[in-house]
Amino acid sequence: MLQSLIVPSRQPPTARRYYTYLRPSGTQGRIEAEVLALYIAGWSEADPYKIADATASEYVLEDAMVGRFSSHMLGKYFEILRSRFGTTAPTAQKDVAFELRGPMDGPSGAPSRQYWREAPRLGLTGVTWISVTPRGVAADSVAYDLNMASEILRSGQSSFEIQCIG
Repeated sequence: MLQSLIVPSRQPPTARRYYTYLRPSGTQGRIEAEVLALYIAGWSEADPYKIADATASEYVLEDAMVGRFSSHMLGKYFEILRSRFGTTAPTAQKDVAFELRGPMDGPSGAPSRQYWREAPRLGLTGVTWISVTPRGVAADSVAYDLNMASEILRSGQSSFEIQCIG
């Protein structure tokens, strides 16, 4: 949260002041870092509201094994994850929390940053590309490593679907 500080001056109010201007890119970088920190914290807590607070209005989460979601539909994303992994064991909100580590080395000034993405309680690992703007996180694209957990996720059958079939 940026706050302004007003310091009393001996100069009359109409006197010309010489300010040192911050570079816009420095200020923008600070805002983007705060937004990204909130976004990463939201994923570590599996909190769709915290994640949504860090997103821009045009935000899209693209997970090839689950689907595309706007910030308003993130609760549904976590619901689908819990349902798909519920076939093997009951899952709680903390089970679908993701740790994001990075950013990985990449070209400076790239439009998106790549992070390692892991849900340790589910066994899901992979990478995510996050695009951050001064308005918030605009996009997140997820790719998983191929393992047993990603196979469960890819199967697409939720515990609800299995109960209806069986």
